[in-house]
Amino acid sequence: MKKIYYIKCLLLIALTGMVSCGPSPKKVVAQTWLNTNNVTTYYSPKFFNELMEKKAKNNITVYQDGAVIKGTAVAYVQQYVIATIDENLKKVEDLSAKGDNKELIDASLEVFRYSSDVFENEYLDIAEMIDEEKPSEEIMSAIDDLFAKHDGEMQIRFDRLDSCAIPYAEKNNIAIIK
Repeated sequence: MKKIYYIKCLLLIALTGMVSCGPSPKKVVAQTWLNTNNVTTYYSPKFFNELMEKKAKNNITVYQDGAVIKGTAVAYVQQYVIATIDENLKKVEDLSAKGDNKELIDASLEVFRYSSDVFENEYLDIAEMIDEEKPSEEIMSAIDDLFAKHDGEMQIRFDRLDSCAIPYAEKNNIAIIK
């Protein structure tokens, strides 16, 4: 009986130790820094050029009820951009901010929250213009305005994130490409 009690105590101590350790530094870097590649992939005039080309060819597809269907530019932005960014934001929000990873997590949250706001507002507005087949000059003007308005703020947030992520990764012996 004593043996079973000691085994249970050892298991409880081991499980407590595993739970309190928090996420590994590698996971923190992946979710806070590497996942922002999704932001930079979508935050580009090229994204809209490709979306307008898909619309012109009637080739916008989305998933609905487990099947690929023809969709709208708005549905495409919601499904591929906003949902992806929201998923990545949730992963960062779920990280335990302790000690030396807190500043990195906060910087990543700024990137994801700011970009999420841009995608949920201006991106959807432009996607709606594409769906309504507004003149391309009007759409291009809206795209130019969007990037003129947000490029500086995005760069500030990415620079802050880099200034936190690179030292954190180096400190934890995580190989990164600068």
